Amino acid sequence: MSRKRTATRRKQLAWLVAGAGTVAGGFAVTTGSGFASQTAEADVPQAAAAARGTVERTLRASVVSGVQIYACTQQADGTFAFTQRGVRATLQGGIKHSFVNPDSGPPQWIARDGSAVTGKVVSKTPHGPGNIPELELIATQSGKSTGKLAEVVKIRRVNTRGGVAPAGSCDPAKTPTAEVPYGADYEFISVCRRTAAPTPPARPDARSIRALPHEGIAASFTPPHQ
Repeated sequence: MSRKRTATRRKQLAWLVAGAGTVAGGFAVTTGSGFASQTAEADVPQAAAAARGTVERTLRASVVSGVQIYACTQQADGTFAFTQRGVRATLQGGIKHSFVNPDSGPPQWIARDGSAVTGKVVSKTPHGPGNIPELELIATQSGKSTGKLAEVVKIRRVNTRGGVAPAGSCDPAKTPTAEVPYGADYEFISVCRRTAAPTPPARPDARSIRALPHEGIAASFTPPHQ
């Protein structure tokens, strides 16, 4: 074997070893069986098809114009005083609020789009002298199934101003009713289903990609023409 052929073979062997090392250090190492070791071990989260829990949404509307209505009625001790008779108000967004006790049922709120709710008081909180109390009510749907108030389940009346019944006795013949202006903010609370945000495709973590041992690596390399 000539020195030239020996040198050429040594150079070919060096190229082959270098080429195999390059492949082994990459992401697509293949064993003799053809199994690719490019495997990410990190869990790949599946995109949720169903909702994940619920979320509260609040629609706030202030009273644009409103009155608390009181009727002069006889009390248990025989005297007369003003007691709650009803409410008439227009809220922001054109929501109409009314209540006539006891003739027409619970208080109600009707939106322009036909959605509506009635309310049942579950708690009252004093809000200073001269102001009607703040309220929390459980809402019941009473209008269209779609619209501004269609998913409301709870109502709060907060930041109340004025609206308190006139003090002292009254004469039903002279003043059968009294309308007292009031202000308040109403919070209409809906409980909506929370949908899952789309999950982006998972990317393999380079730290979790394992190269198989060098044993059994089948690699081929053809050196440049000498």
